[in-house]
Amino acid sequence: MDLRWYQQESVDATWSYLCRQSFGNPVIVIPTGGGKSIIIATLTQKCVSAGGRVMILAHRKELLQQNADKLRRMLGNVGVGMYSAGLNERSTSEPIICAGIQSCWNKANEFGERHLVIVDEAHLVNVADSGMYRKFMQAIVDINPKCRLVGLTATPYRTDDGELCGGDSIFHAISYEATIPKLIEGGYLSKI
Repeated sequence: MDLRWYQQESVDATWSYLCRQSFGNPVIVIPTGGGKSIIIATLTQKCVSAGGRVMILAHRKELLQQNADKLRRMLGNVGVGMYSAGLNERSTSEPIICAGIQSCWNKANEFGERHLVIVDEAHLVNVADSGMYRKFMQAIVDINPKCRLVGLTATPYRTDDGELCGGDSIFHAISYEATIPKLIEGGYLSKI
């Protein structure tokens, strides 16, 4: 599958960040409708090709299904499992797991060592030291201290906490940001 120029740039910038920095969790900012699931699938493919195991977290079963469908189309026979009470699936051993955060937040030990965790709709992650995403990530890092986290969002801030990156946040920097005007100009998004 061919990526749009900004999707490829986001993957390249984020993969470079992960390889160049021994610490830190980046965020990719892509406007709604910009094709985040293709970016997720491509980052996952890069990690799995390097021998890694990946978890993709989301808060809605529709996002889990969308990401799993994209992964299966792009990766073919690589195992993609789902872990979601809403979908009545509880896969834990596949190299790639799409999981509902409400279903897995306190079950990190069931998934074994993971090398990359990707959060779709990363603006839902609390900046403070609490919440399901934080607890899950801490448990995953306890299993594999080298595990990295990548967030994807259209809005890199929370109205109650402010910026998604920096300070006490679990995310440290924006690795790539595509702007709405550029995507409208390129014909990838429609004008209002």
